[in-house]
Amino acid sequence: MKESYQVFAVSDVTGEMAMNVAFAAMRQFKVENVSIVRKPHTRDLERIEAVVQEAKRKHAIILFTFVGKELRQQFAEVADQHKVVAVDLMGPVMDVFSNFFHTSPSSEPGLKYKQTAEYFKRQESIEFTVKHDDGMGLDTLHEADLVLVGISRTSKTPLSIYLSYRGYKVANVPIVRGVPIPKELASLPRGSLVGLTINPSKLVELRESRLMKLGRPLSEEYASFERIGEELKYCRQIFDELGSPPVIDVTGKAIEEIATEVLLQMGK
Repeated sequence: MKESYQVFAVSDVTGEMAMNVAFAAMRQFKVENVSIVRKPHTRDLERIEAVVQEAKRKHAIILFTFVGKELRQQFAEVADQHKVVAVDLMGPVMDVFSNFFHTSPSSEPGLKYKQTAEYFKRQESIEFTVKHDDGMGLDTLHEADLVLVGISRTSKTPLSIYLSYRGYKVANVPIVRGVPIPKELASLPRGSLVGLTINPSKLVELRESRLMKLGRPLSEEYASFERIGEELKYCRQIFDELGSPPVIDVTGKAIEEIATEVLLQMGK
């Protein structure tokens, strides 16, 4: 049995930065069975104690990002008391900036999430994305910043929602074997499209899990290796019809990691 590892991404707000740093670093290591666990809204000593003790029980290491100096110091002290490895990602940067700008930083967490123009843009993006999930809203598909295309269980919906929180209007359109692609999709420029694919064996696992949750037999064609092979072949044909957009393999990747690859491919 392979050894498993956990990395906690801890923050007083969303934990997104710690997650991104963890994923960026992980790509440099050929290690499997790693879980990166987000621990957001850690803002008091009770929550700090709970997170650190959980990390100790699970033999996890911690990456943390806190805006306030006092909270950073508290977290580092508690982690040291419990002998848990904890890396402060924000503190060194804040100290350098303080010296550079000759001023003290605000200690208020979540400033970037206040109701600014950026906030309203994000809300608009989320609303657009929800209305353009799973092939809906084809009449306004051209308004999307990004359109994800792939067969069932390739993470289209969760990836779309995640990217919408980053401020992008995202639509996703399923590819169904034997069903022609919508004309609205075919008319889009290649630069707005990203294809999603997945390893056949992994897709069998995902679809079997889906059937089990629905209380349906695993023998259904939906999860058969043969059918999945045919679907992936048809999917590749559709990608060719769409002008060969960039295609990302989502096998074994977390949503945040896939999102980073998508944005890199799109030059965003």
